[in-house]
Amino acid sequence: MSVEPPVSVEPEVLARARARVLGVASIPASEPVPAGLTAAGDGARVWLLPSWPDGATPALLEEYQTAPMPLDRPGQARRVLAAALRCCWPRLDDPPWPGERARVATVLEVYGMMARGDIELARRWATGELRRLADTGWLLLDQEAGTVRPGPRVALWPEQSLSSLRDLLRRLPQPPEAPESPESPGE
Repeated sequence: MSVEPPVSVEPEVLARARARVLGVASIPASEPVPAGLTAAGDGARVWLLPSWPDGATPALLEEYQTAPMPLDRPGQARRVLAAALRCCWPRLDDPPWPGERARVATVLEVYGMMARGDIELARRWATGELRRLADTGWLLLDQEAGTVRPGPRVALWPEQSLSSLRDLLRRLPQPPEAPESPESPGE
């Protein structure tokens, strides 16, 4: 029986594979960021996201099982993300990351003002979309506290892409109350 020599794996490939398996992970800010990953810091923690070459197409990301967001109902997921951003990004002239915490109930209220049809059904679906958005790093959901804030993927949005998003968010319904607290997101 012959034994195959171990295969050498590039650090970038290994880092992307870990990110695919583990999802969006965080490490203490004092630790080095592995090659192949991009860091989005929010104080004491650094969130690790796969880095892809410029021009990586959606088909390539799908092939590596790292599509930006698995969407069963893409329009609804986008509206839920927009409602969350409307609540968690109160000062639109500031960067969206790290944002502020908002109550999930407030996000669902804003989403309900945007939805048509059965509001209670829409809120239940929106709750599921909040979880999926949290699983993919678009939002950070604290179910125990009942709060949500922008996720580390939001930190990767280039500044030049934010003007149209700011315009959209200004047209959305105003949250019924201010975000829960002004404390820093890493606390």
